[in-house]
Amino acid sequence: MADLAGWEAALDDLEIRLDAAARAMAVGGSGSSPSGGAGALGEWTAPNGLGAIPAELAARVQDLLHNQQKLIGELERARTLTLKHLAAIRSVPPERDARASVYLDVNG
Repeated sequence: MADLAGWEAALDDLEIRLDAAARAMAVGGSGSSPSGGAGALGEWTAPNGLGAIPAELAARVQDLLHNQQKLIGELERARTLTLKHLAAIRSVPPERDARASVYLDVNG
């Protein structure tokens, strides 16, 4: 038998975590701020013994899944952009050692 109150609490927790992750993503932070970022919530563990999702929570679960997938897409786009930026930075040659000898070809 499904545990309605347990499922509601589990969904509340997932929604809070999703909101915190979305806020951290919106401000470009790592989510580790002590003022309520995703990192402040601790590690998530799957609840045990809840049974099947109650039918009356199906729409809420679908909304949560949709919002999680949307955030995953945003994170993947941010990761891709970050990798492009890193590639651009790595393509810049390192600064020359000022102590090294430099030779100038004045004849040719």
